[in-house]
Amino acid sequence: MPIHAGVRSRREVLRAGAATFGLVVCRSASAGADPNRLALLSDTHIPASPETEARGVNMTANLRQVVKELTDLEAAPAAVLVNGDCAYLKGEPADYRNLAACVAPLAGKGLPLHLTMGNHDDRGPFYEALAAQKPAHPLVEAKHVGLVETPHADWFLLDSLREVDVVTGELGEAQLEWLAAALDSRAERPAVIFAHHNPQFTAPAEGKPWTGLRDTAPFFDVIRQRRQVKAFVFGHSHDWSISERDGIHLVNLPPVAYVFAAGKPNGWVLAEGRPDGLQLTLRTLAADHPANGQRVDLAWR
Repeated sequence: MPIHAGVRSRREVLRAGAATFGLVVCRSASAGADPNRLALLSDTHIPASPETEARGVNMTANLRQVVKELTDLEAAPAAVLVNGDCAYLKGEPADYRNLAACVAPLAGKGLPLHLTMGNHDDRGPFYEALAAQKPAHPLVEAKHVGLVETPHADWFLLDSLREVDVVTGELGEAQLEWLAAALDSRAERPAVIFAHHNPQFTAPAEGKPWTGLRDTAPFFDVIRQRRQVKAFVFGHSHDWSISERDGIHLVNLPPVAYVFAAGKPNGWVLAEGRPDGLQLTLRTLAADHPANGQRVDLAWR
């Protein structure tokens, strides 16, 4: 089963060393769960009312469908990871109450759930409605960060929320320092980075906002030189695509909610870890979508 760790300060991480890192066992997965499997979701955009629609899509219905698909799997994933923009627009308390109701069947099946923050989330209301997600000892100030350990890789769950309902994402200096120290303390383990915002390697035109990670450059300075980092998994752009930069796989998850362009898939991704890589299988909400069942094998650098 995966192990989940809260975050700690750079000094505490270095003191702990590679052997411990303060790991604590998360809620147990069901007996039939495959420890190498993770379900990857993003951009659920759950509103206060289950009846609310956007871009012709009922977001609540979409998430309920995905949750049912997950609980019906013959070989269950060891955990479910949701990559930000969990709430509709401004992370209202009622949004998270609806979200909590939608994901409740996962707990009934013993499936651990881990969520990250996107630009449409708000940590305060999020913790109020989903108290189990709140770390007992948050170790990056004002950030929701964690670690999920699977047999073949560590998944570092980062927080790119900079300001609620503002498109720009940012990891911030403190979180990047924590990430560097945490990676160094577990240098022998392949690492996958999981955060909401897409990398943005080119600065926007003057007067235009950053639409992805505004600190992409320092972030990549951290992960590029640490060769145990194999992939960066993100959402935000409501697209399904896979590319590569500096030997690091860039995995853009599809939205559970609505797409931004006709014909693009929405749904979720099943990730299956191997010693030398990761296999990704796309599960689209529309069973007849031509991309449904698409498999991509990622080989580690």
